[in-house]
Amino acid sequence: MKKIVVTTSWDDGHILDLKLARLLKKYSIKGTFYIPPRNREFTQSDLLTDRQITKLGKDFEIGGHTLTHPVLTKISLLEAEKEIVEGKRYLEKLTGQKLISFSYPRGKHNLDIQNLVKKSGFLYARTVERYKFTMPKNFYESPTSLHAFRQYQDVFKIARFSCLNPISFLENMNWENLAKRIFDSLKEGSVYHFWGHSWIIDRKKEWGKLENVLEYISNRPNVLYVENRDLAYE
Repeated sequence: MKKIVVTTSWDDGHILDLKLARLLKKYSIKGTFYIPPRNREFTQSDLLTDRQITKLGKDFEIGGHTLTHPVLTKISLLEAEKEIVEGKRYLEKLTGQKLISFSYPRGKHNLDIQNLVKKSGFLYARTVERYKFTMPKNFYESPTSLHAFRQYQDVFKIARFSCLNPISFLENMNWENLAKRIFDSLKEGSVYHFWGHSWIIDRKKEWGKLENVLEYISNRPNVLYVENRDLAYE
């Protein structure tokens, strides 16, 4: 029997990633943390320290997310390459491991950016595209399955998944319910890529929702739990 593949990823390098990592370990769920070590969107005290990144890398995959978290399509290609390469080098020095996976800040990318990521030595790059449940056709344009966040722009997809049933639709607008029901609907060989941001979960006070989902999808005999980099080797 071909197993369902479950992977998770978490962006931005916020210090609350440590709390999230504890939940992943509690339920034996693997994950990839995409870290921009000098993320300009947060104060220094909100970011993981170098020592914390090193420690996190002993238990989870650390992925590239640039150095300072710019939108790569809004800066020059020279600047974009510098951001990608310097972020990769910084994290590789801290973890002592070669980085395999990359996540585009805010999901913004184009063919030129994809080529820079590939040139920098990454084998896998994650986007923010949702509701995909198969292996990516292009590993530098890898989609996800579900975001741990209520996405109002996804109402048509959620309605279709709910078979246009108004009660199911309203229930599925709660991402905890949607995450569980999508998981239950998966067939053998499907990929379930669950992702999010620890700081958003904290801001929304949704740690309970997250733990419920992680517990629900954990310890299943028909599931293979992997890090994002493992997808590149499938």
